[in-house]
Amino acid sequence: MIKQHITDFFSTGHQRSILAKKNIAVSFAIKGATILMSLITIPLTINYVGAERNGIWLTLYSMVLWLGLFDIGLGNGLKNKLAEAKAKGETELAKKYVSSTYATVSLIFVGTFGVFCLINPHLNWLEILKTVPAEYSQEVSGLIWIMMASFCLTFILNLLKAVVTADQRPAIGSFLDMLGQLVTLIGIVILSQTVPPSLISLGLVTGFAPVIVLLIAGFVLFNRHYKAWTPSLKLVDFKLAGSLLNLGVQFFIATCASFVVTQALPFLIQRMTNPTEVTNYNTALRLFSLAFNVMGIIIMPYWSSFTDAYVQKDFSWMQNSITRLRQFFVVLLIVQLVLLVGSPLIYYLWVNYWVNTPLDISFLLSAAVCLNACVLCWVTLHIYPLNGIGKVRLQVYSSIVEMVLLIPVALWMGHRWGVVGIVLAPVIIYIPRMIWSPIQINKLTTQKAKGIWNK
Repeated sequence: MIKQHITDFFSTGHQRSILAKKNIAVSFAIKGATILMSLITIPLTINYVGAERNGIWLTLYSMVLWLGLFDIGLGNGLKNKLAEAKAKGETELAKKYVSSTYATVSLIFVGTFGVFCLINPHLNWLEILKTVPAEYSQEVSGLIWIMMASFCLTFILNLLKAVVTADQRPAIGSFLDMLGQLVTLIGIVILSQTVPPSLISLGLVTGFAPVIVLLIAGFVLFNRHYKAWTPSLKLVDFKLAGSLLNLGVQFFIATCASFVVTQALPFLIQRMTNPTEVTNYNTALRLFSLAFNVMGIIIMPYWSSFTDAYVQKDFSWMQNSITRLRQFFVVLLIVQLVLLVGSPLIYYLWVNYWVNTPLDISFLLSAAVCLNACVLCWVTLHIYPLNGIGKVRLQVYSSIVEMVLLIPVALWMGHRWGVVGIVLAPVIIYIPRMIWSPIQINKLTTQKAKGIWNK
């Protein structure tokens, strides 16, 4: 009986829904393993380098991630354009999109690393980070070189995930993340047994593990499953890449806001408090972002599915999908509340029992991070389908306002309420987005969108 219900669930409904269900199921299994390894990695890393070094590494990592903005939205633009070309059966155009995007992003990040090589000798990282002890000067200097090189390589190779997502198979991307996390975990275990505490050693393992995985995966996938889309220098057309920018620039502005909102927090916490508080915040974030990770697994297949559905004018499917996603969001809220109530015990069993210096994470900080994660889940639920449809103009305007407001709001709240205030700042500035995003998706799926709602 149960077996039959499972079979029926994965074999009935629209073909688009069946593919989404299969990808979600596989992604849950893969992402579950990834999250488990990520949770294990936290106490291992803290035990290896200590809470203070760990906080420095987390801060620098969040700062380097900002360089991802330099792709100017090309990765997200590729998802939509490739999905459209696939839906229309235009294989040659699809291959041109892939080739042109790889070439353009490669040029951008090779240039970015070259500029970094020129300016880094003139930067005082201890002054930039402000609260880092002078004894870590050499380690910080070496770490930033490693993180820059590995990040630029990773970002180019990460276009492979845009390709598989456009093919409505994001589970493959999740599998690659899992392999990267597994290699990282193994590397940290080896380091902790063989190498003295070192930010440089930690950076080498965490930075280049994903690079190795993505290199091998790209070679395998483009030589087997995606041979028709394999990048070719002969098909590089920078004018075609320019057409990606029409949509990509809008994604770029939206991505800027997302990066500012999420990645600025560790840096602000570092400068206004100390590296240990960054570790406390990151630990709480790992716990309460479990819901966000689950939402990501559920929603990711819908990005390209909504692209396909919108091209096919299947509005009924889109309406039903949004309804199901909102019902799932209610379940996530209940799970988050349970995690919040049990968070002191969870921190003890997960981290403090295993480390030499226990973390002191206040219940207020946990509540703030929990609320932050819930808000991001609600926003993501509506923004991903909007991205798939390509109606992002309102998101662009909202993103500009959010970027302008975040830093001053976070500084003001941080001075009044410390770390808790900084963490709650994104919740305040996201209130308008929480309201307009469900309104816009409702208007689009009921074909009532006009003016700014339809751009």
